[in-house]
Amino acid sequence: MNYLSGFHAIEEQLRSKDQDGLALLVGPKPGPRVKRILEDAAKSGVTVRTCNQAELDRLCPDNRGMLMAMEGSSKSQDVDLDSFCAALIEGQPALVLVLDHLEDPHNLGAVLRSADVFGVNLVVLPERRAAKETDAVARTSAGASAWVPMASVPNVVRAIERLKEAGFWTYAADMGGVPVRSADLPDRIALVLGAEGSGVSRLVKERCDGVLSIPQKGHVDSLNVSVAAGIFMYELDCRRK
Repeated sequence: MNYLSGFHAIEEQLRSKDQDGLALLVGPKPGPRVKRILEDAAKSGVTVRTCNQAELDRLCPDNRGMLMAMEGSSKSQDVDLDSFCAALIEGQPALVLVLDHLEDPHNLGAVLRSADVFGVNLVVLPERRAAKETDAVARTSAGASAWVPMASVPNVVRAIERLKEAGFWTYAADMGGVPVRSADLPDRIALVLGAEGSGVSRLVKERCDGVLSIPQKGHVDSLNVSVAAGIFMYELDCRRK
């Protein structure tokens, strides 16, 4: 059983389409915000159980008087990559993010929040050596993890090849690439973002069609990966309008 403790994450999960296996655990003295969430839960038919504060603290020390119990992860938008590719309409513009072993859950949450804002069609994550869906991810994403379509894949390189078969041009994000604002880009793009510190792995970068960068004027080596992801998504989203 997994638990969400952030109010935003709980609210968005209640608004999402996937509410199977959800239950709210509420402490003995609910505040105004908790009471509003309970009203939404009642409308959705989600089970509510009152429990003592000690039980909430045992399950999640960072709780604020309420937890959402979930069977499985907080992802309500799990997608199969092959099914996603097969469902694309010919000529349909699309933006996919491929996260090459991003390990920090806070970075993943921030990326998912931006992905929701900029209408990313799919986020691809490796099954191993990557941040997993956790309460920290849900809280950092402000509930966006309940909405963003995500596909877990056993191998990032094979996922890139599958996206290419579906008409995507694939680009690695790297400081040595072509500035994204001046690049001539197609309508169907898969952008690969690498792990904190090490960046996109060599094998993955070799499979990409090109490399994109964000021009920098400061003195630090690079941007945080979630910040860079947000800038890339904004630029690429502008191309689709």
